[in-house]
Amino acid sequence: MNDKIEFCGLGHINIVVDDIDEGISFYSTVLQAVPYQIFRNFKNTGFSKAAGFLSNAAEIELHIAFLDIPNTGLTLELMQYITPETDNKVETNEVYTIAGVRHVALKVNNIEQAFEKVSKMSGIELISSSENYKPYKIDAIQNTDFMFCDPMLECDMAKKREVVDCIGQTKYFYFRDKYGVQWEFEQGHTDVGNDR
Repeated sequence: MNDKIEFCGLGHINIVVDDIDEGISFYSTVLQAVPYQIFRNFKNTGFSKAAGFLSNAAEIELHIAFLDIPNTGLTLELMQYITPETDNKVETNEVYTIAGVRHVALKVNNIEQAFEKVSKMSGIELISSSENYKPYKIDAIQNTDFMFCDPMLECDMAKKREVVDCIGQTKYFYFRDKYGVQWEFEQGHTDVGNDR
């Protein structure tokens, strides 16, 4: 059995915000990020379980927006939690302080093997201590669960179907490392809809 993690790309950098529209506006101004896609009032049991909400997965609700930073290949994933409500306390740390981003997502081809390997490593803490935690597949979504920010793409039902099909194949899990960085490994997510 291959014990190497098969990385195949950078997924995104996640930032939790207290207001999704203000977050989009802020990063559009500061980083010239281009809003690409938004999921408002998103509820998805598989998604919530993969994020560590095992006991109340059906209750989790949030807004999610994706923005691309031009000429970098970098995507921002902004999240505003509704249930549970986002804690709007911002902690500022000095540049020399050990403190991580919310999470960085890396794409992998072998999620189950990656989970087995990472979960046994020293200095790693899974996002949930439950023995039932594992990579979970996002439950099927509908094309009405999200909007493209580009009106032309929003009217393109083939592009909407690509996203629905892609998300229905996506599986992921989270863990933290000993330096406070939270990581997401995801499998099945490909860049669709805008040739990203």
